[in-house]
Amino acid sequence: MVFSGLKDKFFYYRQHWFIRNVVTLQTGSFSGTIIQAVVGIVIARLLQPELLGIYSLAFGLAAITSLVIGMGIQEAVSSMLGRAYAQKDKIEVESILGFMFKITSMATLLILVFSFFLPSIASKLYGNSVIGIYAAIIVVAVVLSSFFFTLAYSAFQVTGRIKSLTGLIVTDQSLRSGLSLVLIIVGFGVFGAVSGHLVGALIIFISSALLFRSLRMRDPVFPDLRRLIVNAKNVSVKKYFGFTFWVALDRNMGNLFMALPVILTGIYVTVSEVSFFRLAFGYVNLALSLLGPISILLNVEFPKLQIENGEKLAENFKKVSLCGLGLSVLLTVGAVIVSPIAFKILYGENFLPSVPYVAGLIVYGALYGIGVGLGPMWRTINSVKVSIFINLVVLGAGIPLGLWFIKNYGLWGSVAMVTIWFTVSHLISFTYLMKKLNIKND
Repeated sequence: MVFSGLKDKFFYYRQHWFIRNVVTLQTGSFSGTIIQAVVGIVIARLLQPELLGIYSLAFGLAAITSLVIGMGIQEAVSSMLGRAYAQKDKIEVESILGFMFKITSMATLLILVFSFFLPSIASKLYGNSVIGIYAAIIVVAVVLSSFFFTLAYSAFQVTGRIKSLTGLIVTDQSLRSGLSLVLIIVGFGVFGAVSGHLVGALIIFISSALLFRSLRMRDPVFPDLRRLIVNAKNVSVKKYFGFTFWVALDRNMGNLFMALPVILTGIYVTVSEVSFFRLAFGYVNLALSLLGPISILLNVEFPKLQIENGEKLAENFKKVSLCGLGLSVLLTVGAVIVSPIAFKILYGENFLPSVPYVAGLIVYGALYGIGVGLGPMWRTINSVKVSIFINLVVLGAGIPLGLWFIKNYGLWGSVAMVTIWFTVSHLISFTYLMKKLNIKND
């Protein structure tokens, strides 16, 4: 009887569209992540700790600089676009996509201007202006890859073309990292690593435009790309900016939490030590990346559930969060157990100093999963401003505290910093949302 019940549940979940989409995205995301991880391992072996540290700091600076053009815009627009697409409203679809293109162009100008100051900033922070030059190259790559990638990404998501979406994500991840590896092998070092991202971004720029054009030919709800670009200048920014700004800012707070630890660590330790922390932090996050597709699909699932059966929203949010917590515990513990062997075999003897910091991040990783549904739920109940406020308060107190930890305890201070930041932010947000959702149901 027990076996029969489990079997029935297995076949039910296997046939459920949401579960199938999660599995598809997870498979693709995992494949892309594995490709990136393998390439990253080879890059680390080729560059060794000192040059890898320089590369890591350049990547961190670029990530902070390009926050305004990141995934936040896509996720914010996808929510609005999903409603318009469901109603087959061609005018609204064109208007929303035109807004996306326009706001991306405005953000591009802003970050390109800021990128001119990156060499000076790197010189003041790390005493090496070349780090800033490398960061500027990566910023240009992000700009190129974002223009049409965001259009194709959002269109595939709202039309339910999860396999195409997965393929686009995997191609973007593997192409840029693969080209970086090739240029390092040829002998261009860190310059080759960042230039690989630039060349890969140019290919993605062209490919995404062609994919969107192909989708438009099959689904006339979407506008012609040329018409979209021409008419984008007439789209009202004010109409969508309020919702999009707050959602994008909320999403990018997570990116800020990920990028800041490496940047801050580099202020007080050597570039080689930056490599040790960056690899430990990245290794744990690699295991946790399997939770990512769940969060992506919840961006659509939670709003639908709110309309169809709002009373179950709190219950489902709690279930998803606790399942995410359980998964993150398993993933993190497993990653920590195999880390000594993994680092020795994959990275080599020179990177074994990273292993103790992997174990130190066990609390961070184990509790990380409770936040899997936070972003989608904040957006569903239109309370992203509260999320932003919570995270700003955490960072406002956490950055000075983190710098003090790093200055006095080195890399163990970095471990303590990220553990406190993420754990406090997630627990406060989860508690607040549960109370808010339960109050609405009473």
